[in-house]
Amino acid sequence: MPPISAHARVPKQGRSRESFERIIVATIELLGERAYDQITLAEICQRSGVSTGSLYGRVDGKDELLRVVQVRFLENLAEQFTAEADRIAAEASGLAQVVPAVVAGLGNLLKEHASVLRSFMLRGSTDPVIGAAGKRAALDNHAKFIRLIQACRDEIRHPHPDRAVDTGMLLIYATQARFLGLDSIGRLDEAGSWNQLLDDLSDMMLAFLLFKPKR
Repeated sequence: MPPISAHARVPKQGRSRESFERIIVATIELLGERAYDQITLAEICQRSGVSTGSLYGRVDGKDELLRVVQVRFLENLAEQFTAEADRIAAEASGLAQVVPAVVAGLGNLLKEHASVLRSFMLRGSTDPVIGAAGKRAALDNHAKFIRLIQACRDEIRHPHPDRAVDTGMLLIYATQARFLGLDSIGRLDEAGSWNQLLDDLSDMMLAFLLFKPKR
């Protein structure tokens, strides 16, 4: 992923760097509360305690700021995915344990950051920079969990194990994202509880991986 400096004029002095960091943190906080189009630069400046002039000295506008914020947010999210994958690897063994842990790990990370991710995903549909960065990050993060399931290859009975794992994870992510309203259509949480969804997805994934057609 391109560094923050690809989207902003990063300050070199310590005090200015601290101010710019407060802007990034304040923007992420606000995205966790409201949609991107409901947040103003003035509001970001007020929360961060940084003047509007200082903000415009680093970015040309709100869209450029969002690209900067996405870089920092995705860096932090990647660290969380790595930590969760390491935890699962240490605590779970075999498909019966790994699959539910992966389904819950992915889902709960998406749920924790749903509001921020929703803004990036919706904006990514019209901003190719944000869209491409989000796609790359998702592929990298999901690969960490995919490897955990692939490590149980000896238990998989599907005739095409790699394809089955990839397809299953794609469907799990799409269902969780849809449930959380990460797309433009809206939420599906009225259809049932979150924990029920995780259980159902785990059961379906296990059944799919253990399926062996009669030939």
